[in-house]
Amino acid sequence: MQLGIWIDIRPEQDVPHLFEQVAEMGFGAVQAHFPAGCDAVLARRVRRAAAGSGVEIVAVSGYANPLRPGDAPMGFTQAALADLIALLPALDTRRVVTWSGTYAASLLEEHPQNQSAAAWDALRRAVDDLFPLLDANDAILVFEPFFAHVLDTPERIVAFCEEIGSPYVRVVLDPPNLLTPGMWQQQSELLPPLVAALAPYTSLIHLKDMRLRGAALDLPGPGEGILDYPAFLGAVARAEISAPLLIEHVALERAARTRRFVLEQLRSVTVPVV
Repeated sequence: MQLGIWIDIRPEQDVPHLFEQVAEMGFGAVQAHFPAGCDAVLARRVRRAAAGSGVEIVAVSGYANPLRPGDAPMGFTQAALADLIALLPALDTRRVVTWSGTYAASLLEEHPQNQSAAAWDALRRAVDDLFPLLDANDAILVFEPFFAHVLDTPERIVAFCEEIGSPYVRVVLDPPNLLTPGMWQQQSELLPPLVAALAPYTSLIHLKDMRLRGAALDLPGPGEGILDYPAFLGAVARAEISAPLLIEHVALERAARTRRFVLEQLRSVTVPVV
């Protein structure tokens, strides 16, 4: 399996140096996030830098909120997401990651209408609107689910993917996003069926952790919380998921240590890494 890392890329950065750093740490892949957006010029710079370093861009971040399409919770409105899909060939990648959406103003807040038929239909319409672009660019729209969003449980994620019925729509496997704090004590029982259910639709695997800071949810990097990594990665191995693994919520300055932790966990479940 490929092991990579999430990186932020801004126009003013020395992009070749950034990719050289990633390669020197032993990562072969990245999910590229553009906090200030991405245009054709930056896309070409990023593609050249990735090719020069031997690092593959396995995905880019286009985190829009399809239920509030004019909002830009992480720098992308729904229209900006569409523009990014059109740039995927220039970036030499196929996957773009986005949220399944929430009616709440904050991404982490629950909203009573998120599990309504109206929310489901709004998400479906958002996907339908993007299908021509996905088809034209041979792109994969990868939804990152979250327990306060429309796609909040394995059952609803599977139902949505089956309803869409397209290889252009897939999901991120990211257990901390789906396990509420009340579930944390039952990880060994919950993780295997969660992974098995989502395996057929998984296009990326995010590696982070989960903990509480007082009463607030905190999602730090791998090894900094209480996620049961042996249970999680063991289930990934049994399901034979071959999607790239991407470390997130870790700055490059601390990435070498986190990479060692992840490699140790992968070796313990005999998952080969490239």
